[in-house]
Amino acid sequence: MNATPDILTIDVEEWFHGHNYLDQAPPDTWEGRESRVVANTGRCLDLLAKHRVTGTFFVLGWTAERHPDLVRRIAAAGHEIACHSYAHPVVHRLSPDEFRADLSRARAALAAAGVERVAGYRAPSFTITPPVHGYLHLLREAGFTYDCSLFPVHHPHYGQPASPRRPFLLQPPPDGDRREPLLVMPMTTARVLGVNVGFAGGAYLRLLPAPASRGLRALARRQGQPIVTYLHPWELDDWRPGRIGQSPVKRLLSQGGQNSTFAKLEGVLRGGNFVTMGEHAALLRRNGGLPTRTLPLA
Repeated sequence: MNATPDILTIDVEEWFHGHNYLDQAPPDTWEGRESRVVANTGRCLDLLAKHRVTGTFFVLGWTAERHPDLVRRIAAAGHEIACHSYAHPVVHRLSPDEFRADLSRARAALAAAGVERVAGYRAPSFTITPPVHGYLHLLREAGFTYDCSLFPVHHPHYGQPASPRRPFLLQPPPDGDRREPLLVMPMTTARVLGVNVGFAGGAYLRLLPAPASRGLRALARRQGQPIVTYLHPWELDDWRPGRIGQSPVKRLLSQGGQNSTFAKLEGVLRGGNFVTMGEHAALLRRNGGLPTRTLPLA
């Protein structure tokens, strides 16, 4: 197997769950918003079937609770189901008990949709940041075996550029728990002039010109990075929520380049060596040699 595989990940959530819409679409308004997730996830599934790619779908518990048939459809197509929290919180604003409660509710929603075993977790907007890196221990406590929440880039909301770029095992706390250590798999970056650069998903994928994305992808691969592409179903949608009071910057970040996503994703899917996140995690554990790190990470 290629030492630097491709991994496609989809965060299954509605357009209004994005943190760039928090002020305009707070959680108490979600039930009245136009739902687009079923149709848009269907577009993802059709595209992946066309290219015979199997991916990892990080499903929001809120979505699973309202659309259990969608979760079952994803699983029936052979994709891995992982967890993206229940209510899409900004994790570093949660207390430990609030974080545990969100995890529990998310797992219950996925179980009710027929997915009992869930190995992986990704925090909304990568918001397990240095002040709450200890929450990684809570993921292991809740039964997760791998995490994809660390993004080692400069960013005003989730940046942690000093965090590791490569997968590692988290040293368990000395509590007598004999379960295997949590495997932490940071999001992909390319190292350019001493700076970690994101490129492989979300606004990075939408806003970067395709040649720049391809160049950074090739550079990251040469640097030994697995290429983890991430996106949301709404990024494939022709529909937009329109002007709902966002600042120009937030509107750019949440909708800019959206009409280019489908073509860029097709380019990513052509010729890649794709595995699921769970398969990659299992391979890393089998091969051994992973470094073990303790908190704090950065």
